[in-house]
Amino acid sequence: MSKFWVGTALFAAVLGLLAPAHGADFEIGPAGGGSSPAATSPAVPGSGTGSSEVPGLPAADVPAWIDAGDVPTAYTLQRYEVRTDFRLYEGGGILGKAYLGLFPRFFIGGAADARDFVGSGPVQMNRDDAEVLARFELLKEDEDLPAVSIGWDGPSYDSVAERGLYLSASKEIPTAVGFVQFHGGVNSAQVGSFVASRDLRASAAVTTAIYNYGIFTNLDDALDPLGARWNAGLEGHFAPITLGLEFRDLASARADTPVSRLLRVTWIGRF
Repeated sequence: MSKFWVGTALFAAVLGLLAPAHGADFEIGPAGGGSSPAATSPAVPGSGTGSSEVPGLPAADVPAWIDAGDVPTAYTLQRYEVRTDFRLYEGGGILGKAYLGLFPRFFIGGAADARDFVGSGPVQMNRDDAEVLARFELLKEDEDLPAVSIGWDGPSYDSVAERGLYLSASKEIPTAVGFVQFHGGVNSAQVGSFVASRDLRASAAVTTAIYNYGIFTNLDDALDPLGARWNAGLEGHFAPITLGLEFRDLASARADTPVSRLLRVTWIGRF
């Protein structure tokens, strides 16, 4: 059995066990449930909306950070929220992702990587270049506890390894200049033949925003024998479009790995 199907089976089993305990969150109701991602009201702990208002400063007005670069956070989409995300990377490749917020604590989607999409040569894809995405929030954030989620993410693209099955945690902390969110997690793409000393990876990230501009930095692929990766980026949200520029492998521990740039375009809507 492939690692994808093993991971999907594990994820479905966990979801099946936990969903009854959170039945109230899975009631089908009006699309107005939950706050708007672009709301400028004071932040609600655990909302993950990235919205806050500080006297004397412009309000943070950005969508929920569902990832910090390639590092997944524990936040999910609003009910009936839709996102499409395109990452244009070195060599003319494009990674496309689409997300659908079915419930306040669960989203599903898909991803596909097309190498050499921009250029004169043939577009390169194989069966491992398309995967299902999903995330379920196990624990909702409050004033004391972080949000905790489990999910599946892939595929690999450019020089980024497949993330596979992951567990992530996120905590938002108000500050004098808006808000700061801290994220951490562990993951493995080898769930079928998992060996912790070989396959376990860890990540950490920080996200923040003022008005409609966001900044993140992350440390990814910690515990990888090749070394960890330090990445950073910035984005501007101009509803319904978000534009981002990301920088990878800043002072990377990996030998002969140059800094690279990635352009990101995200569209956010509702249905």
